[in-house]
Amino acid sequence: MKSCFYITFFVLSSIPGILSAQHILQSELNLPRSGDEIIKQQVEYKDPGRSGANVLWDFGELKAVNDEYTLSYSEPVAIEDSMYVLGLDTILVKDLTNGSLLMGVEHNTMYYYYLTDNRLWVLGHENPATVLRYTKSLIAGAYPMQYQDTVNYDYQSEGFYSSTIPFSSDGKVRKRADAYGMMILPSGDTLRNVLRTHTVQTIRQVFQTGDSTTVEQNSSVETYKWYSKGYRYPIFETIRTSVRVEEAETVNFETAFFFPPQEHYYLEEDEDNLSLLDEDVEISNPENNNPWAGLTYNFYPNPVETTLKIEIYMPKEGQVRMQLSDRMGRFVWKKNCGKWNEGIHSEEIFMSPFVKGEYVLNIWFDKYLVGEKILKR
Repeated sequence: MKSCFYITFFVLSSIPGILSAQHILQSELNLPRSGDEIIKQQVEYKDPGRSGANVLWDFGELKAVNDEYTLSYSEPVAIEDSMYVLGLDTILVKDLTNGSLLMGVEHNTMYYYYLTDNRLWVLGHENPATVLRYTKSLIAGAYPMQYQDTVNYDYQSEGFYSSTIPFSSDGKVRKRADAYGMMILPSGDTLRNVLRTHTVQTIRQVFQTGDSTTVEQNSSVETYKWYSKGYRYPIFETIRTSVRVEEAETVNFETAFFFPPQEHYYLEEDEDNLSLLDEDVEISNPENNNPWAGLTYNFYPNPVETTLKIEIYMPKEGQVRMQLSDRMGRFVWKKNCGKWNEGIHSEEIFMSPFVKGEYVLNIWFDKYLVGEKILKR
């Protein structure tokens, strides 16, 4: 049995990759622009699934929660040279020769941005409940960014809740282009040239109460954004926030947004992106001559507690079978799925009875094998 375990991992490591077109985020194509207005719909949350190459994201059956949110961008109001109105006060930007300011409005909140050296920074935000200014700016975007690129930055901020309760915060931001693949949209459309970014922001907030008591709170915000070639703004976005108390982390909010491509009002004046929509984005790997080029798949959640969900796009008809083994190579679940036609398919593995630890999921498409590690909590 132990030898089976080693053989399994040898096979996984020797599988040739499938090349596909990979989108690259670029400042001239993906930076927000003054005057742009886009519409996004709030939809039910769905686990973002795995990272890596040739991932399938099936958002085709998600239900709308709120049909319309408007996101708009404009230039801040200038008082005089290098002095701009930013919220309740003003902020002095000493040198704008290598950068520019931008204001975004969404959910009754105004966000203030500064672009310099192919980096998009957040200077602060305000709404009826909160005013916040970053004393060390928060990174919002880095260009160019392609698959596996990563940026890490620290930030600091200060502000007020309800105009009376002062607070300060600091933390780290890690942004990574962690996956690319194919997406099925809630509208039923399919996008094949999709790049996903994964951002994790840790937050340590310190509050001063009325009796001068200091209260500290630790939390994090995890954001995934899916970009497609030919569109300036994301097509899909998920947001998940959690609070950490001692060693326990509790999810307190999660949501998702769909940006319908046909609702991107700016597109008619975005000639650079429009020209990309007509390009053929599919490429193959002639060196490997892989008969299953175009195969895409996803699984979630990972780590899993109860049910592992698997989604697969079959580029052609084929025999499919699956097998789950523990780290000692012992088979704990297997299924012969029979012949699957070209298209989208799904499968579930009920994992509650299995002990905690690492497992290996193998999937055969005819004689072609893919495999992934699964962690059972």
